[in-house]
Amino acid sequence: MAERLREATALCQTRGVRLTGQRALVLEVLIEAGRALGAYDLIDLVAARAAKRIAPITIYRALEFLVENDLVHRIESRNAFLACPGGHGVHPQAVFMICETCGAVSE
Repeated sequence: MAERLREATALCQTRGVRLTGQRALVLEVLIEAGRALGAYDLIDLVAARAAKRIAPITIYRALEFLVENDLVHRIESRNAFLACPGGHGVHPQAVFMICETCGAVSE
């Protein structure tokens, strides 16, 4: 996970954008989860990690940044988010396989 966070930080530096602590925390939680999570699931997990309640708008803004900067995929059919499993950066159009039983996602 540390390597993926370093890659994300380097990508952001190259693009001239900032991976703030909150954004990095959201990305870290998604990487650790290893599956697609909804925003409200993220709120609970991030709050547990930060030991304080996080406003939904904070999570949504972090997710917007992460999606715009090719660090996270939004899976519209599930209204969920997934840390890029194939590394960070611009991807050709991604196709996902989603298990209907357990919810696991593969790119």
